[in-house]
Amino acid sequence: MSRGRLTLYEFRDSDLLAKLAREGGRATSHEFAEVLGMREDVQSVAIRSSWLREYGALVFDKETREWSLSDMGERVVEANSRASRLAVEIAKLPEAELIQLMAEVTARYRAGDVTTARLVKREFVYGTTEGSAAYRTNGRPRRRR
Repeated sequence: MSRGRLTLYEFRDSDLLAKLAREGGRATSHEFAEVLGMREDVQSVAIRSSWLREYGALVFDKETREWSLSDMGERVVEANSRASRLAVEIAKLPEAELIQLMAEVTARYRAGDVTTARLVKREFVYGTTEGSAAYRTNGRPRRRR
């Protein structure tokens, strides 16, 4: 992985949380960087982890200098492991019904937990920004300007 590529446009928050969970749920910035294949860019890992702490998905233990999943982070990891059933149902929806689905999601976004709202918004940005890893994988071609 190249230096500075731990951006939201390259990695979903939930994928980073799942990776930490798979590695035992606790890691220093150096250990987390190693797991992510970013041994040479510990600073990027520490910065992204700090943001995830700000969003309420990670906690930092000042004594051990380890990052770990918050309660919300654990719920996100658990929910993502069960979400394939939901993805199948959404894939069956006619495209026009996606508008109402988004209306329901945004209503929950506005009324729900702040941490969840932040992570939902970041997931939307990851999945809809031209040039993101999601777009490169299965998105529309980039528009010419």
